[in-house]
Amino acid sequence: MERLIKLFEKNKIISMDELKSTLLVDSSKDFVKLIKNVEKLIKNEELVQLKNEKFLYVEKEMEFEGIIKINSSGFAFVYCQDIESEIYIPRGYTRSAMTGDKVRVRLDDFYSEEKNLEGIVIAVVERNKKHTVGTLIRAKRFSYVKSDDKNIDRYIRIEKETLINLVDGQKVIVEITEYAKTRFDDHRGIIIKSIGHKDDPGIDIVSTIYKHNIPTEFSKEVEIELDRISEEVTMKNPYRDCRDELVVTIDGDDSKDLDDAISVIKLKSGYRLKVFIADVSSYVTENSELDKEAQNRGCSVYLIDRVVPMLPRKLSNNVCSLNPNVDRYTICCEMEFNADGAINSYDIYPAVINSKGRLTYGKVNAVFENDKEVQEEYKEYLKMLNKALELTLKIRKNREQRGAINFNKSEAKIILNENSTVKDIILRENSKAERLIEDCMISANEVVAEHFYWLETPFIYRVHEQPRIEKLRQFFELSASLGYRVQANLENIEAYTLANMLKKFKKSPVENMLSTVLLRTMNQAKYSIMSLGHFALASKYYTHFTSPIRRYPDLLVHRMIRSYIFNGDISQANKEHFYEILPNLAEKSSVYEKRAVDCEREVEQIKKCEYMLERENQEFDGIVSSVTRFGVFISLSNTIEGLSHIKNMLDDYYEFDERNLILVGKRKKKIYRIGDKVKVKVDNVNLENQTIDFKIIYHKETVRREDNKFILNNKKVRDKILKRRRR
Repeated sequence: MERLIKLFEKNKIISMDELKSTLLVDSSKDFVKLIKNVEKLIKNEELVQLKNEKFLYVEKEMEFEGIIKINSSGFAFVYCQDIESEIYIPRGYTRSAMTGDKVRVRLDDFYSEEKNLEGIVIAVVERNKKHTVGTLIRAKRFSYVKSDDKNIDRYIRIEKETLINLVDGQKVIVEITEYAKTRFDDHRGIIIKSIGHKDDPGIDIVSTIYKHNIPTEFSKEVEIELDRISEEVTMKNPYRDCRDELVVTIDGDDSKDLDDAISVIKLKSGYRLKVFIADVSSYVTENSELDKEAQNRGCSVYLIDRVVPMLPRKLSNNVCSLNPNVDRYTICCEMEFNADGAINSYDIYPAVINSKGRLTYGKVNAVFENDKEVQEEYKEYLKMLNKALELTLKIRKNREQRGAINFNKSEAKIILNENSTVKDIILRENSKAERLIEDCMISANEVVAEHFYWLETPFIYRVHEQPRIEKLRQFFELSASLGYRVQANLENIEAYTLANMLKKFKKSPVENMLSTVLLRTMNQAKYSIMSLGHFALASKYYTHFTSPIRRYPDLLVHRMIRSYIFNGDISQANKEHFYEILPNLAEKSSVYEKRAVDCEREVEQIKKCEYMLERENQEFDGIVSSVTRFGVFISLSNTIEGLSHIKNMLDDYYEFDERNLILVGKRKKKIYRIGDKVKVKVDNVNLENQTIDFKIIYHKETVRREDNKFILNNKKVRDKILKRRRR
């Protein structure tokens, strides 16, 4: 016990595996003794087991620094890197902190059952927000700006000298010059830019772009550099001449930046696939003004009716875009597959192409559906398209056999009218043509990633790590309660285990529920200099190579291909250069990708709310997509999601069972779970908060009563519910 305590005093936070290794525990007898000692320390409140399965040695007045995230109800969580865990902050103890701020927290208590530490914010170390977008409210004595950012929960008082020619309702960018010192104060600031009136068409999208700090204008230095770029393409070393080959692009109808093209032919022994990617690296060189700007943006942002591009349109829509009937510089990943769709050999080289067709997903799908009119229009491409489909079906089958997880997640396509208001919301197609291109691109990404892994040079990978143990455990407990029991090592789960589970409950009443829960167990993909593989794709090696026009990491990959392969520079000096710059660029790229995704999702949600505002009191069929302690979220067939709050579910008193993700009626034992079918009425739409409230008018349980009875009779579940009631 003494050695154990000394170890914790030195390290503060340790996992069980680290304890076993450090204390040289190698027998079952010693391991049982270790567990008993750890349990004793937990009982004496000297240790706490965290959600990440590690143990924290608790001392008085412990303080940590971390990033705070405040809930709309007022409580917060602070993620602390030092202990790799979150600390819960009760309502009223966040001081003047805002989401994203770096704060210092004093640890006060912990919940042993929930494994949550509890503390209070004692200081704001560093502010995250210095600028915000909001709506101006003019008043006689003072004027204020109400921020669009939900994390800024108080008004910003504006100095009068910055209000010249501004009217009530103006959308403005504000610099916060003085932060509130208490919960009852306002911030103070100055207006630095007006971006239009809140009622102007499209201003909601523009405001959201500024809100997420996404750069929209290119500097004069970038424009000067851009003017020097020649649009002429000539054959030169080391480029190969592929201009006579049948090469085509396949994209959406409205795509402008065409950064990938393919060529497929049937060989005696299999197939040859060439994936041509726009050679942006020949125009955007390292440390140029264009490169710095692309690095600062990270990726293009796609917002329904507009794009905020990573590169100026001269490059993204013209010089680099693989437009038809013009010569273009590319980097080619050529792959030869055997008859079963497995790769036999590959080559990576620079090539000049001349695309023979700008094909669209819609028309290629029509070709595969035997539309005679479109087949006649595409007659010169028919043979290649059929061989490409034949090959990619085999590629996908191989990927699924090795364990790739296919979630079939629906995406919305929002159609706007000329006033930027929503005309309709439909499902975006993911048919054969879309999957064909996806399979070609995944193959190229895997080949390039593996090549550089074995080359043993610094590189940037696209990684998707296996799910966290606590989330997996919840999923397996839930699936087991419904009869889907699987023996698996949660610490080293394989993708095929989860993929096989999806197949087991396919077409069952609980398919949608368990698929949704499984999707939520997944980690976020990110960029890294470590080759950690892509869990969901079951890929051991993976990178992003196929979109350098719209993603900065892809441009980096092309730059390293040029440096290591085409220029043959694998010197130690070159390696050290990339070792030095890549970690920061990988982290920045992940951050900017999240920024873009958040902006895209918010714009989509604004338009969904706008669409439903015109449909209040209308009825819709939906399914329960999530269950929480405060109600159920319901998703419609067009992906619009709304909340039925528990306070409005008046037919019973409902209690939340976190383990099984269900709401249980206290009197009638009625159960709401993910996947249940419902009919709802639009009860309320709040454009400001971007929320939709539904009222449930009909509910059909998709799980048999016997299964519900099993859950309610489960001793662990019943004891948990009873314990909560006694509180």
